[in-house]
Amino acid sequence: MQKIWMLSVATATLLCADEMSAESITQQLENEKVIATTPKSGFMPDISLIVDVGYTKESLDFDDEHLEIPGLVHGGEDHEGHSHTQLAGNDGFSLNYAELSIGASVDNYFDLMSVFHISEEDIEIEEAFATTTSLPYHLKAKIGKFKSDFGYLNAKHAHNYNFNEAPLIYQALVGDHGINEKGIQLQYIIPSSIYMMAGVEMLRGENEQSFGTDGFLDVEGVSQPSLWLGYLKTSFELADGTLLAGVSMAQGESRIDHLEDEEGPHAFAGDSTLYGIDFTYKRYFSADNAITWQNEYIYRELDGSQYKLDNSSVLLNKKQAGFYSELVYQYDRNYRVGVRYSAITQNDVLANGNDKDITDDIAVSSAMLEYNFSEYSRLRLQYNHNGSLYSEDGIKNNKDEILLQFNYSIGAHGAHSF
Repeated sequence: MQKIWMLSVATATLLCADEMSAESITQQLENEKVIATTPKSGFMPDISLIVDVGYTKESLDFDDEHLEIPGLVHGGEDHEGHSHTQLAGNDGFSLNYAELSIGASVDNYFDLMSVFHISEEDIEIEEAFATTTSLPYHLKAKIGKFKSDFGYLNAKHAHNYNFNEAPLIYQALVGDHGINEKGIQLQYIIPSSIYMMAGVEMLRGENEQSFGTDGFLDVEGVSQPSLWLGYLKTSFELADGTLLAGVSMAQGESRIDHLEDEEGPHAFAGDSTLYGIDFTYKRYFSADNAITWQNEYIYRELDGSQYKLDNSSVLLNKKQAGFYSELVYQYDRNYRVGVRYSAITQNDVLANGNDKDITDDIAVSSAMLEYNFSEYSRLRLQYNHNGSLYSEDGIKNNKDEILLQFNYSIGAHGAHSF
């Protein structure tokens, strides 16, 4: 079972209704949100299990050159219990993950949802949160650990992606798991002739790619919560289809510790701000025939100091941005085909005011063909041309990759989001 965010439900509502008042839209949103997120069987929990397995063949055999996405992501290094994405050397069969979801009504006031991410090495509580069901004035609150509604893709789980992995800009700025934090969320549906929702979140700020809370050397950690987010989302009919759009901002203190790296150990302390713009357009030609165009642009500014092991430091400023655009055509209930382009468009890094001249020739192109045996089982073939990987001496290493992905689910299974 998956988490369906309120903006997605708005789309389903608008697609199914020709004319609805703001009040009736709000009411249907509330009803469908409850059904899609935590289907109820009295107060008995609904349970689902999703298993994702695959096979990968790529042109780079191993990560012996410490490949990296310049100025953004290091590969193959371990840091205090976590490791960065292995950027090469992933050939063969794999158990990508299993996802166990349990959710139900607690009482007349709260729903409880939990999602456990299971790998061969460990079990992680990916989400565990309570959602209010009876707040007045079109308000809804969430408390616990959850995937933030920053942008469009961040709130989705991996099995609901149109491609095997998150786009390059997500991997570079917020990591493989996105902004997934402990904290509180408050959302308000604005009374209007079209769907509009405003939301704020207050989170611990532990995201390792852009934020972080732990101190290092003589630098103290940050008090929590340290990450604040706000967003505004809307949905309306356009050209016989439906458009979802949103703007988002995340601001917090940053502690990024890479002092245990074998090559060039360093750490960062300062402030980090993310800005996001997203829009998704979907048009149905029939019940099982549709086209979806999904886009996001994210900009990040890091401002602070970079430290070495000897506690020396330089002033560091990073202004980095990128986008992805994907087009997916659903031919019928079985077949889907899609393409995606994801690129870094800005990669400005200044150390003590001096430009480090880091490349922004960073992009990944993907194509996929998907066959859905049913809504519970899927086979996907995907090709990636990865032009984002560089060795430490600045040599570009293009990677071509073929992925075969099998996804299965059993148990309570809400409708996929827009």
